[in-house]
Amino acid sequence: MTFQASEASKRQSDRAAYAAFTAHIERLCRTDPGARAALRAGLRRDLDHPRTRPMHRLLTTRLPEGCNDTTAQAHYTVASLIAAQPRHAFSPDQGNDEDTPDEHRAAEKQALRGEGEPAEEAAPPGPAPYGSSFGATLGKAVTAKGKPMRMSAAERRINLLTRQSLRGIHLHLPAAVNQVRTTGVFIDWGQLLADLVDWQYQSGRISRRWLQDFYRITAGADRD
Repeated sequence: MTFQASEASKRQSDRAAYAAFTAHIERLCRTDPGARAALRAGLRRDLDHPRTRPMHRLLTTRLPEGCNDTTAQAHYTVASLIAAQPRHAFSPDQGNDEDTPDEHRAAEKQALRGEGEPAEEAAPPGPAPYGSSFGATLGKAVTAKGKPMRMSAAERRINLLTRQSLRGIHLHLPAAVNQVRTTGVFIDWGQLLADLVDWQYQSGRISRRWLQDFYRITAGADRD
């Protein structure tokens, strides 16, 4: 197995684990209001803050074995972001297919390609190497129907986020997520978790992908 193939395989394995984690958090928030409140209280808090102590009981066994603080903080932050969604986001009448939206969307795309739909670009068999980045999410918020995000506001937000240190990205994400929520655009929590885990050492690459995804999607949007 080549190095690139090995890296791709690890990335896919990590993505599956991150999707499983975020699906578990969504189910937990849907079925246990107390757990949701405990997770929400950890928003913008670091691992040792007193407000995060109730989160340890809920998340410790869900963390990757032997993970470092950076990886743990990424999981805690994403869990808090999910829990901070409005109550109606966890309506019990949501279908089971919403438990793992990123996995299902990747599977649907792959199924379509298997039925003869041409891929947008040549790629080896299997799921795409990445999910939908937060830059793509902001771009879709600008082009959303109904109540889209203003291009100028989204551009300020993406430029602010992509300049952040590891600590800064955790602090600034909640406000950005709140802006996206008002547009009803889907957030790929699993991919956001993956990017937070890697931010410390790969922030340049991740920021470039976020910016490229954002501008690719908003290329035809009116600038205000």
